[in-house]
Amino acid sequence: MLNIDWKDRAINRRFENKKLKKRIKELIISHDSWKEKAIERKEGIIHLIRQVELIKKNIQKIIEV
Repeated sequence: MLNIDWKDRAINRRFENKKLKKRIKELIISHDSWKEKAIERKEGIIHLIRQVELIKKNIQKIIEV
């Protein structure tokens, strides 16, 4: 018959589970912050494009005058 120390295995598994849960939380936080940064960049780019369009219109008005 095999001599398996279930108590030690259970303790080790509990520590593994804690480490895995901690890593999952880190990944979720990292992913969420990445999404927020990407959205902010996109909004910033859209804002800059609008400003460039306004500047082009103003330059055209100046050239026409």
